[in-house]
Formats: sequence, C-alpha cells, structure tokens
Amino acid sequence: MQKSFLILSFILISQASFSQSIKDLDFLIGSWEIEETIYPGTEKEYQEKGTRTCEYYLNGSFIKCESETVVQKNGHKRYYSYVINYDKKEKCFRATNFAHDFPLHGQFKWLLDKENKVINAISPKNVIEDRFFRATISYSDENQLIWSGWASVFLKDKEWKHIFTDVATRIN
Repeated sequence: MQKSFLILSFILISQASFSQSIKDLDFLIGSWEIEETIYPGTEKEYQEKGTRTCEYYLNGSFIKCESETVVQKNGHKRYYSYVINYDKKEKCFRATNFAHDFPLHGQFKWLLDKENKVINAISPKNVIEDRFFRATISYSDENQLIWSGWASVFLKDKEWKHIFTDVATRIN
C-alpha cells in the first residue's frame, strides 16, 4: 500500500513538473521597442517601428500584447494585438491576433520549447484564404525577442517564404 502510494505520488509530481501554464510565457510581460521588417530581402521590403506592451489579462488567465507601429515609408500607423492562453487539453498555447487594418483574425498554436528557448507557432488552418503561416519566437536573450515568420500557398508552390522578422527590445 505504502509503495503504491509512493509510486502514484512520484507519477503525479513528475506530470506536474512537465505541465505548462500561462506563467511559462512570463518573459513576454513588459514594454518593448519593436522594429519589424516585412518581406525581408525582396523588392517589397519595408520597416515598421513602434512599441508593444504585454501584460496579464482576465485575472491572469491570458496574456494580452498590444502593439502600435508606424510604417517607415509612408507614416501609416498600425495597431494590433495578440491574446494568448494555455490550452490544457491540447497542451499548447493559443494565440489570436487582431489588427485594426486587417479584417481577418489569425489563430495560432504556440509550442513552447523551454530547452531551446523558442516558441514554434503554426496556424492550424489557413490564415488568409489559401495561405498558411508558421513562425519562431526566440527568447534566448531575456531582453530581446526575435520573431521570424513564413507563409506558404500550399495549393500552388508549397514553398515557405520568409515574410517578416520582428525584433523586440525590452524597454522595462
């Protein structure tokens, strides 16, 4: 009886130590200066600069990140947000993004790789009509986050094209 209790306790403690929660994304919390390059290395390349603030939301169940940027070539202001939570059933984070100048909402699975200090993000469904999306968010430097994103039109070319790099530097 005592032996089976110890084994059960060990299993429960082991599972608890491997489970994740929204607190595992605590490194996002704070204010960030951002510089984003859209379509890097192409003739369509342009930059957006601005700020992002991430904070706990809805009694700590979510993280909300709000961004305001300015397109450097034309002065156009952009506002967009991410709302992130942990999905215990699927064992992944869910991120939904909204933008004031874009009618669709992106929904993504974020898979946290603590060992390599990276988040792998994928769109479980197409984001814009026939386009799919994936990204990485490196947090190996606690004062700088590097987001890189790729898109693909599977029905046409099946090639992943690098569409943005977002470098966020911690302000506080």
